[in-house]
Amino acid sequence: MRICPKCGELNGENRTECWKCGSILGPVDKYKKICLKCGRIYPQKAEICDECGGELAVYDVDTNYNNTKTDSSVGWLYIVSILFPVVGIILGCIYIARREDNLGKSLIITSVVVIVISIFMSLLFVSLFS
Repeated sequence: MRICPKCGELNGENRTECWKCGSILGPVDKYKKICLKCGRIYPQKAEICDECGGELAVYDVDTNYNNTKTDSSVGWLYIVSILFPVVGIILGCIYIARREDNLGKSLIITSVVVIVISIFMSLLFVSLFS
């Protein structure tokens, strides 16, 4: 809802003048833009964020643009990136106990390498996006 600057009356979002007093409410932006890095909202003619220099995307009111940078999908990715290699280490130990040393060693080595890479990538992404 748009508020009239003269009389304070509520008007529809698409109105250009107040229905009660006739004051001009200003131009109607068909859409707005939002900075993907800092979350500031800009009019549709803006191209780059004034605050951080980030790219602007079309702002959708129905989309939740919170700037917390944590959601459940990212949490699940961290869990899966650690869980699968741990399962690989456990399976490697089982194969070594069964005297299948080559398969067990390769599972353990691959799992440790994947854990190291996932930790490195998560630290890299946290430093880039914070």
